[in-house]
Amino acid sequence: MENKTVNRGQFLKTLGLSSKALIAFYCIGAVTACSKDEVMADGNTGGTTGGGTPNMGLSGTTTGDSLDFTLDLTSANYGKLKNVGEFVIVGDALVANANGNYIALSKTCTHQGTQLQYRKNEGDIWCNNHGSEFNLTGTVKKSPASMSLKVFKTTFDGTTQSLSVKA
Repeated sequence: MENKTVNRGQFLKTLGLSSKALIAFYCIGAVTACSKDEVMADGNTGGTTGGGTPNMGLSGTTTGDSLDFTLDLTSANYGKLKNVGEFVIVGDALVANANGNYIALSKTCTHQGTQLQYRKNEGDIWCNNHGSEFNLTGTVKKSPASMSLKVFKTTFDGTTQSLSVKA
C-alpha cells in the first residue's frame, strides 16, 4: 500500500468541509499546528491572505456566483493593497494591486484547483503546483492550465479608500 502525503487543507476538503468551515477552523485556532505557509498565500511580493482580525475591513459575499464584497483599504487587513505588487486572497478571489490598477480574478488554478499567487516582477498570476501562468486578464499564458480564470469587476473609491469586487 502506497502512502500519500496531503496537507491539512486538502485533508479537510476531503472531509467535505466548505471553505467557510476551513476558515473558521483556522480563525478559532482549532487547527493550531499549521505552519505559516499552509495558512498564507505567499507570492514574490510578500502578499498574504490578510491576517489580523477576521473580516475587519471586509463586507459582503466573498464566495460563489453572487460574489460581491468591499474591502476597506484603511484597515490593517487590506491596507497593503495600496502598495503596488501586493495581493490578498479574499474568499474565492485573488485581489491585487497590479501597477496601480486593482484586479480581481478567481483564486484557483483551472488545471487542478491550486491556490494562485500574483507575481509583481513577472506581471502575472502563477500556480506553484504545476507552473501554469495567467495574464492579468485571466487568459492562460502557460499550460498545463487550458481554461481562463474568472475575472471580477473592481471599483476603487478614492474618497472612502474602499475597493469593491463583483462577479
